[in-house]
Amino acid sequence: MLIGEYDKSTSRILTLLDIQRIPRLGKGIDAHRNISDESTQKAIDILNEYKKISSEYGSNKIIATATSFLRDAHNKNDFLHKIQNETGIKIEVLSGEDEARWTFWGVVQNVLGITNCDLRICTIDIGGGSTEITTAKNLNNYISEANFRELPIESCSINIGSVRIKEKFFSSQPPRPDSITEAESFIRNELDKINISLKNTKPVGVAGTITTLAALKKGLKEFNREEIEGMELSREDIDKLVTHFCTSSLENLYKEGSYMEGRADIILPGTLILKSFMEKYDFNKITVSTKGLRYGILLRETIVQ
Repeated sequence: MLIGEYDKSTSRILTLLDIQRIPRLGKGIDAHRNISDESTQKAIDILNEYKKISSEYGSNKIIATATSFLRDAHNKNDFLHKIQNETGIKIEVLSGEDEARWTFWGVVQNVLGITNCDLRICTIDIGGGSTEITTAKNLNNYISEANFRELPIESCSINIGSVRIKEKFFSSQPPRPDSITEAESFIRNELDKINISLKNTKPVGVAGTITTLAALKKGLKEFNREEIEGMELSREDIDKLVTHFCTSSLENLYKEGSYMEGRADIILPGTLILKSFMEKYDFNKITVSTKGLRYGILLRETIVQ
């Protein structure tokens, strides 16, 4: 959850609160296409908690969005109806294009600033069910507050995510060597479906996989956004972490830091996606952003009306 406001004087989002809970809504979606009752109840509990916190902060609007897991779920209408009945919150299901657009802007406003976009960047957003790759040309031509929606982004959404890969290939931790080989082969084949050019772009990674990797590299026991925002991870860093994950028990991974709760069993699959992506495009390093979709949605709601 993000609570924030847009500061027009600095063209920046002021973050009042940024917290995370992990209900694992995508669990089982790839195999069964249904959101479980357990996950639904977790979502209800979390959204009611968020609603209470939002009230305490004096928020004047609540926007809730959902992405790949709900686009794929057969029982999405039942889920949406139950969430609204139990929490009073209506969830907006984003299309893949909208998810990519607002994730991209959430990164751009933070990494470059809304008035300094000479550099071309690409973003990779590794989610539970899908991964979005996005870039755009000529940002300066679309940088005014009125033109966010018109920016001709180039994006591609592929059906590989940390939960999806985990459920397809990994039944144990540490994993079997053959499961690593099979997963990497599958990931590379899916990455070959990317149909946009990323030549001469600066890669920026968003979402839980890459921020967790940054926290692990820093040796943090508690997640600290200020500590990892703007960090760079090299391919060597990522290779070392993959080796570490391949030889660690689930119990030991949980001990790495409190932020591994709900993520320990999916960190390796997510890291393999990032590793394969960087290898495919010969990126030697990637910048870490703790911003992304929620920040883009806040921009949409505050300055793009």
